[in-house]
Amino acid sequence: MTDLPGIVRLRDRREALTLHTILNAARRLFAASGYARTPIRTIAEQAGVSPQTIYAHFGSKAGVLAGLVDLMDEEAGFPDLMAEAAELTDPVELLGLLARASRQARERCGDIVAMLASGAAVDPQIAATQAEGARRNRLGVQMVLDRVRATGHPVDPRATDIAVALMSAGVHDSLVTDSGWSYDDYQAWLTHTLVSTLLR
Repeated sequence: MTDLPGIVRLRDRREALTLHTILNAARRLFAASGYARTPIRTIAEQAGVSPQTIYAHFGSKAGVLAGLVDLMDEEAGFPDLMAEAAELTDPVELLGLLARASRQARERCGDIVAMLASGAAVDPQIAATQAEGARRNRLGVQMVLDRVRATGHPVDPRATDIAVALMSAGVHDSLVTDSGWSYDDYQAWLTHTLVSTLLR
């Protein structure tokens, strides 16, 4: 018997809710106790699911960790920002979109960014997950800059390297965490700096 579309959609929503519940439980536990000291059974208890459910969805604890990169992409609104970029033709607006993406990643998911950064030095699985996040970030920057070039506006040939550096956690932390800048100030500064540095 074929499922009705409404039943399929309901099942999809329930599965998505389960995945989010597991990832948010892991997010809290990894931040509080560390990745290495958080067993799957504790994540399962916090999420209200069985360990088998976690293994079925993610395969391993490393898979749960990798899922946090997907969660960060979603919570930071990256899919919506990329869709918006596809509709823009103004280079300044496109670079402003990069600044907004950097702000939203730090403002909404700073705990995940910090957890990956602190754990990468001591745990190869965390380092691999951080590297995947960095790869996606660089790819997103490259896609937006390709869009800028498609408008016919000349761009610094090293634009991707420069933008990734300006959007890095170190720059954000120096300005927002250490110097007390607001996120509005950070986004405005980053937009101005990307525009003045990258556009010729």
